[in-house]
Amino acid sequence: MRISLVSWFFFGLFIATFFSMAALSVSGQCQRDQQQFLLGFKNSLNFSLSVKLMKWNPGTDCCSWDGIACDTGGRVIRLDLDNQFLWGEINNSNSLFRLQHLRHLDLADNKQLGGQLPETLEKLPHLIYLDFSRNSFSGPLPSFTSLRNLEKLFLSDNQLNGSIFSTNWSSLPNLEILDLRRNSFSGTVPPTLFQSESLKEIFLAENQFSGGFGEVEGEFSSQLEVIDLNHNGLEGQFPMFVFEIKGLRYLSLSWNKFSGVIPLNAFQKLKNLSSLDLSYNNMSVDSSFTNLPFPDVYELNLASCNLTKFPEFLKNLSFLQILDLSNNRIHGQIPSWIWTPHLYHLNLSLNFLVELERPSNMSTRMSVLDIHGNQFQGKLQFLPQGTFYLDYSNNNFSSVIPSEIGDILYSCEFISLAGNNLHGSIPESLCSNTYLAVLDLSNNSLSGSIPQCLVRKMGEFLGVLNLKQNNLSGTISDTIPEDCGLQTLDLNQNRLGGKVPKSLANCRMLEVLDLGNNQIDDTFPCHLNSTSELRVLVLRSNNFSGDVNCAVNITWPMLQIIDLASNSFSGKLPQGLLMTWNSMKPNKAEPYSEQLRYEVQRVVDIYYQDSVRVTMKGRELELVKILTIFTSIDLSSNKFEGHIPEAIGDFKALYLLNLSNNALTGPLPSFLGNLPKLEALDLSNNHLAGQIPLQLANLNFLSFLNLSNNELTGRIPLGTQIQLFSEASFENNAGLCGPPLEVQCDSPPASEGGPSNSETGKHVNWNFVSVEIGFVSGIGAVILPLMFFKRWRIGYYKCTDGVVYKFFPKLDPRNRTCRTISHWTPGRRL
Repeated sequence: MRISLVSWFFFGLFIATFFSMAALSVSGQCQRDQQQFLLGFKNSLNFSLSVKLMKWNPGTDCCSWDGIACDTGGRVIRLDLDNQFLWGEINNSNSLFRLQHLRHLDLADNKQLGGQLPETLEKLPHLIYLDFSRNSFSGPLPSFTSLRNLEKLFLSDNQLNGSIFSTNWSSLPNLEILDLRRNSFSGTVPPTLFQSESLKEIFLAENQFSGGFGEVEGEFSSQLEVIDLNHNGLEGQFPMFVFEIKGLRYLSLSWNKFSGVIPLNAFQKLKNLSSLDLSYNNMSVDSSFTNLPFPDVYELNLASCNLTKFPEFLKNLSFLQILDLSNNRIHGQIPSWIWTPHLYHLNLSLNFLVELERPSNMSTRMSVLDIHGNQFQGKLQFLPQGTFYLDYSNNNFSSVIPSEIGDILYSCEFISLAGNNLHGSIPESLCSNTYLAVLDLSNNSLSGSIPQCLVRKMGEFLGVLNLKQNNLSGTISDTIPEDCGLQTLDLNQNRLGGKVPKSLANCRMLEVLDLGNNQIDDTFPCHLNSTSELRVLVLRSNNFSGDVNCAVNITWPMLQIIDLASNSFSGKLPQGLLMTWNSMKPNKAEPYSEQLRYEVQRVVDIYYQDSVRVTMKGRELELVKILTIFTSIDLSSNKFEGHIPEAIGDFKALYLLNLSNNALTGPLPSFLGNLPKLEALDLSNNHLAGQIPLQLANLNFLSFLNLSNNELTGRIPLGTQIQLFSEASFENNAGLCGPPLEVQCDSPPASEGGPSNSETGKHVNWNFVSVEIGFVSGIGAVILPLMFFKRWRIGYYKCTDGVVYKFFPKLDPRNRTCRTISHWTPGRRL
């Protein structure tokens, strides 16, 4: 039977397809050694939370594992394990570096993955993509010399240090992106980086680079588009070589120490430039030119550049979206032409602007408007709709807050009107804003009560409510919802009464609670036992009373600042509660973010700086940032009694301790000398007795001390820093004597020799014995030579006469015929 050509064709196609698929399935299967290397890498780490690694089954083909890709020969060419919660160290002997065919290696965003950055990375010569960013790798940078195929290198957000000269960047001919941001690299920046033939993007921001660039010679990369050097210590004249990099799109040199005057007209050479940031250096920007073209950038940051007026060239920037002219010396009115249709981020804060008029062509896309720290005055009337971030704080606005503010700013997540002269009540329309995360109306003259609806908003997005230093009255509504997400509640210095709301216990994320300087009449808020994130608690100057030893178990391991002063608390100090304050103990405090951070629709990152007032060294101070380095305890002016708890002796990170004006008894504890960072110690006006322990001499940083009005006795320790304090620090202790007090001690200080001999009843004071031996030896060393050596005796007499005649010249026989007046000013005792 004849077979048609068509049939033969399909039969041949089937056979070819079959063998091709069979060959592909064989060649694509993971090689055995590759699987062993992967399992060895897996077992070297803690992977209990990794979704991908938990699925790696030794009984299956490793090329099918999550995060793995192989070539046709079954060799691993891609390892992608970013954000897998891996932790542990990767050292030079790790089997990872035996996967020598790897082209793509991504271990980013594992946070606790680290160790010294392995030099054996160079054993992966086929690498094209390497991403170890946002981990905990440390040590210097390897040379990477053998990675000639590398195109993208990401090592940002680690703990790397040292110079980056260890790598010969010209030996990486294919490198396009270099990202070393947010490490601890130091030294100078290699000029050859800017002359690489392949580099397009260089990110070296937020390191510790220093020095200048000097004269960078040679041709510059024609490919280079991005240079990011912000937040370093670079200095010297502005690097003029950047004007020769014609293809530059992004240039950020902010937060360095560059000096000199920068003519902005030089930037006309960079026709592709779209983003420029020269903020916060030591240089001035010359913006006087008006006719020369300037690149039509979409982002321009010239903060702290000594500008005195709005640059005229801004009129010609038709696509400008982000403009920062903050912290300059610009006076007068905001010009109407500044409000371009595309502008959505405007920062004019910290200038001398006085007038703000509603523009006719206001952009509806205005997302960020920051004019804080100027001299605007009059009514608060310009509130652009659609804004996400609005900061009008620290001006001279004097009016009521418009009742419709919440309806206008219906989507605003950050509203600050603090530090003005606003009066009237808080508009309830603010509650209609669904997305409000930060509301700061502090330091005004607002009156009335806190709207109940605003308290109920704590269950939505509201994270910060700051109403301190107003004239608010009434009580705090006990209607806080169960899903409260509040982190900061500051109502200090108002006229609020009532009690601390029981429902405040629903705010389990609460970090700052400041109810100081009000009229609250309550007991200690033991119901806040679930607020384990609490860092600041201020109840100062209210009508609190009762015991602070709660029946319920409270643990505040993050607490850094507690101020209960000027109330009527009584009973013993809470030893059990004190023992939970781990942030006051060394090496146990978790890092506290200096600012609370809120994401705003991916348009802008919002940062809010908490502040708290503390009384230190007799003065009231305001801490703008609450840092891990500051801790304080102020329990003064209450009715506490009993001994000072031993738990305080563990607070080696404590800076301020004030227990004055109480009824404390017992001795002055020696464990206070174990607080090496203590700067202020006030125990005055108590009933403390006994001697001042010598251990207090160990407090090298102590700059304020008050032990007055107690029942202390004995000699003030000699030869210590304690004696440098004034007499007022020790006054009204009837039994104290010695400097700096005028009261003299009757007997010499007690010896510190060993214990007396219990058998003989005698005690040998070796301090006195050593003094006597030294005295006899000294007399012998001086007297014997004078008795037996004539030359020594004559020289001694001449030397002695010279000293005597110097101070008493009338005794000198050579001056008896002359009238001599001698002026001697004794040295000042320090």
